[in-house]
Amino acid sequence: MWPDCDCKIILNTEHKSFSFEGLQIVTLNLSPAEGKKPWGWRLRKSLSLVDTEFVVSLFDDFILEAPVNKEKLALCIQEMKNNTKISVFYFNNIPGINTPEPKYDGFELIGQRNDYRLNSAPAIWKTQKLLRFTGELDSPWAWEFFGSARTYHSSDQFYCAQGEKENTFIYNYKLGGAIRRGKWVSSVITPVIKKYNIPLDLEQRGVASESLSDGKYSLKWKLDFFLLGFKMIGFDAFIFLYRVLVKKLSKRFKRYIA
Repeated sequence: MWPDCDCKIILNTEHKSFSFEGLQIVTLNLSPAEGKKPWGWRLRKSLSLVDTEFVVSLFDDFILEAPVNKEKLALCIQEMKNNTKISVFYFNNIPGINTPEPKYDGFELIGQRNDYRLNSAPAIWKTQKLLRFTGELDSPWAWEFFGSARTYHSSDQFYCAQGEKENTFIYNYKLGGAIRRGKWVSSVITPVIKKYNIPLDLEQRGVASESLSDGKYSLKWKLDFFLLGFKMIGFDAFIFLYRVLVKKLSKRFKRYIA
C-alpha cells in the first residue's frame, strides 16, 4: 500500500520493539512508570522524536485498503509550506459547517468553532502544532472532544477532505476503524486477515458488537469524562456540555412532535 515509504516511522508501542526490513522504525521503549502516564503524555513523547517539520498521524486501527495517494500527500505538504497558517490536512471529511476551498482541490476549511477540529483521522500535521494542541492529561477521546477548544482561540486553519474525495488514505471508518472500544471489528479485520493470510487470533482481544446502540457509557464514565475535560481546558469544557444537552433536548422534542 506504501511499499516505497522512506519516512522515519515513530511507533508508539510503549514497551515493545518492532522492526521490518526496509523501514526506518523507532519505538518509544518507555519505563514501566512512563507506560502508566496518560495518552497525551505518551503522544507528546512520541512527537519529541520527530525531527521533521511535518508528521503523518496514523492510529493503529486504521488499516489501509488502497495505495496511499502520494501525489496528494506531497501537494498538502507543499501547500502547508506556502501557507504558514495551515496546521493540518485531514484525509477524511470532518462533518460540520465547513467552507469549500477551490485553491486546495478536494479539501474544505473546517469551521472555526466546529466540534472535532482535533481529530484522530489520518492526517498530515505541522509537528509543532500537533504538539501545541495536545496536553499531557489527554485521553484520545477527550483530546478530540474537549481538546478542540484549544483551537478556537487560534487563527490556524484546519482542512479536511470533502466527503466525495477521501482518496488519500482509504480505510473503513464507519465504526471507527478495525478496533472499537478495545475489541476487533469483525467486518473490518476479517477481510484483511483473509486477504493477507495473517495468523491473528481475534479471541485474544475479543470481537466488538457492531451495533452503534450497544455499550452505552455509564453515568460514572460520563462524569469522569467531563471532569477530565475540565482539567484539560477549564471552563471551556462547559461549551461541549451545553452542546450535548442541546442535541439531546432537540432529539426528544422531535420525537415528541412526530
